[in-house]
Order: sequence, then C-alpha cells, then structure tokens
Amino acid sequence: MNHASPGASSASAAHAAVVFQPPVWHVTDWLTQARLRLPLLWWTGWAALLASIPLLLLAQVDARTFQGISIWIKPWKFHVSVGLHLLTLAVIAAPLAEIAARRPALARLTAVAVASAVFELAYITWRAARVEASHFNIADPFSGFMYALMGLGAILLTGCAGLLGLWVARTPGYPAGAVMQRGLALGLIAGWLLGTLSGAFVSSQTGHWVGGSPTDAQGLAVVGWSRDGGDLRVAHFFGLHAMHVVPLAAWALSRWLAPARALPAVGAFCALYAGLTCAVFLQALQGRPFL
Repeated sequence: MNHASPGASSASAAHAAVVFQPPVWHVTDWLTQARLRLPLLWWTGWAALLASIPLLLLAQVDARTFQGISIWIKPWKFHVSVGLHLLTLAVIAAPLAEIAARRPALARLTAVAVASAVFELAYITWRAARVEASHFNIADPFSGFMYALMGLGAILLTGCAGLLGLWVARTPGYPAGAVMQRGLALGLIAGWLLGTLSGAFVSSQTGHWVGGSPTDAQGLAVVGWSRDGGDLRVAHFFGLHAMHVVPLAAWALSRWLAPARALPAVGAFCALYAGLTCAVFLQALQGRPFL
C-alpha cells in the first residue's frame, strides 16, 4: 500500500517538472551554436551580407540603369535578403545539430540551401552587370533555361525553410520554450507556403507590375514597390518574411501572456498575417499600389 501523502506527491511532481524542463538558450547560445554547428550556412549568410556592401557602393558610382534604377540595386537587395535567409536557417537549425540522428539531414539541407543561394546571387549579379534582366527573361533558349533554374533554386531555398519548420515542430525539448518553438515552426512553414505560392504566381507573369508605370524609378524607398499601380512583389515579400515576423510576434506574446493563452495566440497571429499577405496580393491584382 502506498502511504505517501497528497502533499508529498504534489511536491514530487513539481520537482520532476523542474528537473525535466528543457533548458532555454540565451541569444549568445543560438549564435555560437549556429557558427560552430552549421558553419557553411552561417558563413555563406555573412558572405552574402558583406558582398552587398560593394554592390551598394557600385550603385553610387556606376551611372548605368535598368528599369529606371541603378543596375546594382537588385543584386544588392537579393544579397541582403538571401544572407538573412541563410543566417535565419542556421540559427533556428542550431539546436537540431546537437541531435546525432538529425545531422545527416541537416548536412543535406545546408548543401541544398547554400547551392541554391549561391547560384541565384551569382546569376542575378552577372545579368545585372550586363544590364540585362534575370527575372522574366526568356528572350532566348539559354535565358529561358536559366530562368527555369532560378525558379527551381527559389523553390528549393524556401523549401528548406518549410522542412526545417516541420523538424522544429516535431522536436521535443527544443530550447526556445513552447511558445517560441511554435512561433518559429509556424513562421518557417508559413514563409515557405506563402513565399513559394506568391513567387510561383509572379514568375508565371511577364512582369511584377499590374498597371501603373513599368519602372522602379518612382517606387517606394529601398523596396522599390510601385506607387502608381499594383506590384506583385509586395505579397512575395510579406510571405517570405513570415519566418521573421511570426517568431517576433511569438516572442512578444510569450512576455505578455501566460503560455496557455500565448500558444493559441501565436496560431491566431500567423493566420492573420497570412490573411494580410493574401490581402496585399489581391490589392496588387486590382492594380492598386500598396502605399
């Protein structure tokens, strides 16, 4: 017969909960482990960001333009975007690299992501240097083939984020806390779905403008989105960056709400963000500018 008192049982359960609670990493842990465990992803991401600096400088001294703006602005934006994408993957995947069974799959994911990223950046920069379009360029068989390869590379790059999101969601003891784990997983998966679907639609068109002037000369600062017509790049941008926005929302919610309320709130925010992405997509199709 068990003569343990209810109070003792409660104390033992509480002690067990403390003992087996998975540790939560600090910011330095995430960055250090990303650098040590996934160096190829980490340093390729930083290389892309560093390479964006001379591209931005070239935009100040090279007078050549394409679609109304410096030929170097587009490769600059892609280097920044892809660099952040790779670094985000490295940081979020870092805890998984501690799991021996995950390392071979992570090595394959890293190889696919880096190869896709390097190809995209190299081709976009090469075309820009020649004052030629990289996107929507099917003027000859070579250009059409390379544009198809760019599409494949983009699908693989966003697919890596989606696959990583599934792994994060299914990893017990992921060192971010339950709320952040859900935010990271949903952000990656939403970024994959929204970014891939919007990108596929854009690539099936002859350009990203819907009405308005076919030039970026008068576009919004930095992003270049059209201010006198629809621009399909807006929804693509929103979709891809779900991998950053949703986790940031999860971080905020984890500090404002108890976990029991924060968990469903993260899901609700992700759904609202997806709705916003669809809304700006429909806005662009109607030929209306984002701002």
